Amino acid sequence: MSLEPDDEPGIYERTMLVDTRKLGPPAKPASAPAAPVAPWKPFVFTHLEKVSRAQGLLSERIRWLTPNPGTLETVCARLKALFDVDVRLTVESAQARPMTELRRFLGDPSFLAVLAPGSLKGRVVLEIELSLAHSAVDLLLGGAGETVGLRPLTDIEEGVMGYVVLEALKELVPGLQAGVPRPRLDSVARGVDEVSARLGEDGPMLAVHLNALLGTHRGIVRLVVPSAVLEAAEPEVASAQRSERRRADMKANGRRLSTLRDWLRAEIGVAELSAQDLASLRIKDVLLLDALSARPDKGEPGTAQLRLGMGRTGHLAADVYLENGRYRARITDVVPGEVGHSQAESAGGSEENEEFTNPELDVPPELEGAALDDANNRDGSDLLSDLPLQVAVELARVPITAEQVVGLRTGQVLELRRGPGEPVDLSVNGKVVARGELVEMDGQLGVRIIHLG
Repeated sequence: MSLEPDDEPGIYERTMLVDTRKLGPPAKPASAPAAPVAPWKPFVFTHLEKVSRAQGLLSERIRWLTPNPGTLETVCARLKALFDVDVRLTVESAQARPMTELRRFLGDPSFLAVLAPGSLKGRVVLEIELSLAHSAVDLLLGGAGETVGLRPLTDIEEGVMGYVVLEALKELVPGLQAGVPRPRLDSVARGVDEVSARLGEDGPMLAVHLNALLGTHRGIVRLVVPSAVLEAAEPEVASAQRSERRRADMKANGRRLSTLRDWLRAEIGVAELSAQDLASLRIKDVLLLDALSARPDKGEPGTAQLRLGMGRTGHLAADVYLENGRYRARITDVVPGEVGHSQAESAGGSEENEEFTNPELDVPPELEGAALDDANNRDGSDLLSDLPLQVAVELARVPITAEQVVGLRTGQVLELRRGPGEPVDLSVNGKVVARGELVEMDGQLGVRIIHLG
């Protein structure tokens, strides 16, 4: 069991590992008769919807195909001018389902427009609920938007709805992200059977449901996109554009993120240590450093890497300097996509370790000639001595919320709450393992351990 201090004093986070195979009913005196023990049964959730990995990827991919913010409002404004009534479109849901469930989503009869996404061979289906289509036709022809039963649309009425779709596409296309194929009206389908024949039944599909308000009339608009079209239509968006989209999403959910807290670490050095050596660290031991980018022991400025969490997706480059006896960090650059210390070293060190293994025997040289039983009796703990760990030297760490992370910009200054000469922290993958003071040993910098975490 491990106890770690939380953000608030007096509150602890408890973590316990329990082997359930050793659990059982409380022990009873020997004189008491043994009660039957009910066997353990794994808990199984029932009636859960099964979603494949491919369906999950479709939902993620749609983020890069959606129009820019404000595009739906522009479409609604054009339709409002067309019908002379208030028009609203709001996205209700997006479901990734097998193509075999197409009939579950599309109505019959209904207005079904087949769209061609650019030069792609696949097709997309836009459905407008029949009652909403009748209201739209009646409004456009000068009526009050009355619904004439639920009969199928006539050829003339389908032509009118085709014109409405064309006007909506004119406003939609300019708002699509760069690289997304521009949709055009290909044809109008007569029933779900024709749509199914055009789309096929291979692979999953993405069904996007929109609530539509046309004056006083309400209805549903659906967009069905096969997976083949989504895969071919994914644009080659620059990483900066994707990052900006993610930041916009995070800002939109800032209130939810404001309660999430983590630590922003200012790392100024690094050292490599094996797991076995890390476990054997003792107070007053000196850990020699491979690099150090600042000298807080002398009160000198320098540079630091500001990392959040595991720090694998990137970091903030910063200049650290003293002001009023306290260190501050000024962000100089945002470095995205950098592999974390442990990943980079493990990936780069795999080839170097191959020379220590005999390829014929597939055993380390120290085991060559040893008894077979001795080699087989070794367990996995012996491998820990060869596992390299990257130990980071932290000048300071400050609490930060996810909402504040989104607002970090180049040139921004952060208060590190640490003065010159104060101890530094040693961490592995963001977990503090020790605290120490910077020292020099035979001309090389190191950290003398003063406290083990």
